[in-house]
Amino acid sequence: MKIAFLDTNLSLLCMAHEILDNIDCEIHFFTESAEVGMYGEKPGLIDNWPILNINWLGSIFSQEPNINSSAVRYSWFCKAISISLANRNCFFHLRTKIKRIKLTNIEFVGAGFLGSGNLIFDHIISPTNSTSNKTWFGGTTVDKNCNIPNAFFGQRSDSILEVWSEDELPSNINWLQLMQWKGTNPKNSIHSEVDMGLQKAQEFLKKMPSLEKN
Repeated sequence: MKIAFLDTNLSLLCMAHEILDNIDCEIHFFTESAEVGMYGEKPGLIDNWPILNINWLGSIFSQEPNINSSAVRYSWFCKAISISLANRNCFFHLRTKIKRIKLTNIEFVGAGFLGSGNLIFDHIISPTNSTSNKTWFGGTTVDKNCNIPNAFFGQRSDSILEVWSEDELPSNINWLQLMQWKGTNPKNSIHSEVDMGLQKAQEFLKKMPSLEKN
């Protein structure tokens, strides 16, 4: 069985791991990005660690959460998951644009391991679009005295503070990075993405009861 994922967002990465844990298949990811997970930040606030099967995670190096962590750097987290998938023989078509999809055939062009061509899949899975257009403003700082009313805070393992607010962040704080994100709530965003991936994987697996499980 060959499965194509038309994005490399966190939910689809988790979905792929869960599918691989249950059935034998060949998985391909298509993305126009040059590298998975390293472009653009999203909320990384966490309630606990680990937030997924630890076997799905490669090394996050200095970003590995510890007992005091309440945030993880989102981009590094996604990158670590994708590395683990690559180690499970998944294929990543980077800098690749899909020209056309006809039934189960994907025509593509780019700089992936095949460059360009056509591939036929048994299943093609698209990302789920966000249902919220609400904009949140985020920032990272080492200022431990950062005090912003009604904002959400999380501390990464490298002592950097991650902040998310409904209002634009004040300019009198020494920000290391400023971010924007559209979604319902940054407090549970990363947990929701992981849970969505698991849910979608189970829905997918239930549709194929005749497949032999690992």
